[in-house]
Order: sequence, then structure tokens, then C-alpha cells
Amino acid sequence: MRMRIARSREGGKVTHYDLYKIDLKKGMTVLDALFQIQDRMDPSLSFRYSCRGAVCGSCSMLINKEPRLACRTQVAKIREENMRLKAFPAIVETPSGWNPDKEILVEPLPNMIILKDLVVDMSKFYDALESMRLWVDPEMNEEAFLQSPEDRKRIERYVNCILCAICYGSCPVNAENEEYIGPAALAKAWRFHEDTRIRNHTRYVETARVASGAPMCELIMNCVKACPKGVAPGGAIRMIKQNE
Repeated sequence: MRMRIARSREGGKVTHYDLYKIDLKKGMTVLDALFQIQDRMDPSLSFRYSCRGAVCGSCSMLINKEPRLACRTQVAKIREENMRLKAFPAIVETPSGWNPDKEILVEPLPNMIILKDLVVDMSKFYDALESMRLWVDPEMNEEAFLQSPEDRKRIERYVNCILCAICYGSCPVNAENEEYIGPAALAKAWRFHEDTRIRNHTRYVETARVASGAPMCELIMNCVKACPKGVAPGGAIRMIKQNE
């Protein structure tokens, strides 16, 4: 099995692709293969990881032109899977020489500045969350608010977001509009709006309706197809639009 990996030095863009032959083992993930390359062939290869269990969201990248978690993507099964995403340049344009029948293509997550190889700058993604103040500021001596299992189920899928930014990297709107807040932040805004423990829940939807927020979304639903945790940001954004 061969793996073609995007490489870069400086300048925020891919400069070339390197081809590696990996020793395929049963159950090997793309992250396992990257470790094998880094340990045995090329220690200069840069990529992010942490939990190795699809919990932290650190290892998101473009694999065979689809945004995925490297720790969750099986090398042997990658050709069997197809997200059927709506095309935009980053997931359509392929490097010269890539043979999809014999090689796995690994590239950095789209719609973000490349720092080195498969490592991207997540600042803009996190800045959107902070700018919308997607948290709750407790008051002094405030008692705990209980929540029924039924009310919890209303926000369950949105709570499952691991901030991997795969929805952000799969979004054609983010590709064309740098100011767009992105699906993850909007889905989290709806999560707080629907949380029965929160008093001033309307402020989250009001924040999501800024010009660079929900109004800019075209409901393409790439984010729904690509999310590794089933969060379905597109559904949340539709509800924000309907809640006007």
C-alpha cells in the first residue's frame, strides 16, 4: 500500500507531495500509517493527534479528498466509503500523478491556513466560538439546574461535537467566504438555545443571526455528511433560520 502525502515548508500552501510505501497491517488506521512513516521513513512529517480514539478531534485531515479523522479511518476500507459531498475546489482538484486505485491521498484540512504538512492553523475556527460567547457565565451562589432525560435528548447530538473542524473544512461556503462563522459554531449556538437549564437562551440565536452567521449558510449539508459524530450542523442552522 502506498500513501501520497501533501508536504509544505512555509507560505501557507502545499509545495509538493511525497510518496511512501507502508506495511499494511490488519486494522491499521490512517493515523497508524502516518506514525509508521514518521517512525521508520521520514521524521520530518508533521501532523496532529492526541486521543487516537475519535474523541479529541485533533487528527482531522483530507483523506482521498474527503475530510475525516485519521484515527477513525481504516486504511483497508477507505475506498469503500463515499460521503458524496457537494464539490468545491479543495475536494475536486487532485495532484498530478495520484493513482486512487493504488494510493491513499492525505492532505491538510481545507479552508484553513497550512502551518506545515498536515497541520493547519485552527485560530479562525476557535475565534468564531469565542466571538459568539458560546458558553454560560454562572452567577455567584447559583444553584445547580436539573435537566430531565427528555430535555437532555433534545441537545444530545449537538453536545457530541468534538470541535474537529471537519464541518468547517467540508463547507463550500467557508471555502468562498472567509468571514463565514462556520457550521460548528452555529450548531453550538443552537445547542445552548435548546438547553433548558439556560435562562437567557435567546441571545445565542441572536448572535448566530449576524450577517456572517446563519444567513450566509446555503444549507448545502456537506457538514451533515462529513461529521464523524453525527452532530448534523445543517439541521441546527435550518432551525436557526426558521426561528427568526
